[in-house]
Amino acid sequence: MDLVQFGFTPTETRVYLALLPISPATGYAVAQSAHLARANTYDALEGLAARGAVTRLPGRPVRFSALDPEALVLRLRREFTSGLDSLATALSRIQRAEPGPAPPAVESISDAALFVERVAACALDARSELLAVIGPWAAAAFAALEDAHTRVSTRVLSLGTPAPPGAAVREVAEREIETYWGGLPVALVADRRSAVCGVLLHDGRASGIATEHPGLIPFLRHLLRRELASAPMPRVS
Repeated sequence: MDLVQFGFTPTETRVYLALLPISPATGYAVAQSAHLARANTYDALEGLAARGAVTRLPGRPVRFSALDPEALVLRLRREFTSGLDSLATALSRIQRAEPGPAPPAVESISDAALFVERVAACALDARSELLAVIGPWAAAAFAALEDAHTRVSTRVLSLGTPAPPGAAVREVAEREIETYWGGLPVALVADRRSAVCGVLLHDGRASGIATEHPGLIPFLRHLLRRELASAPMPRVS
């Protein structure tokens, strides 16, 4: 019999098994039978008595009686059944928290045509504000920017011509832009909730992202606002 798995210490198990065949017996006799120090034996007997596995008998010298194994098993079964019932009741009262919404994904885009499509979609989705830095290399998105210009507050900087209607223009040589950016840059933020940014590369490739992540949008919007406000620029019709 191993009582450790039922909450008894190894010493208590050893003392109970030593007492069982000589019960009732004194603490001294139990210590001799268990080959333990008397102090350890008496401590274990007290622990066993507290759990009902041992009974202290009246008289002098004090003797201890081990509970019959079948009776001990019944006692432990009742204790653990009651404990498990209480645990089940307590756990059933804990409402499992509903999983929160997953954080918005950041879509990585490596195809140039798909990247420009995302740029146009972001512009068409704008409902109150659109900030953008773009260039003639993304002319396929100009119609969407023009549509946004007729509906919402827009601030668009084109790094060259041709440019979207209503955009401010800053003429910069493409070679100079590519050297600085490692590609031809495009960045849009719509309504403080969605953004597309990255660079167009050669051979139909791009390196960009489309996102609604609330941790990225404020930073991208701040950078665009600084770029758009960096210098007065003429508007083109």
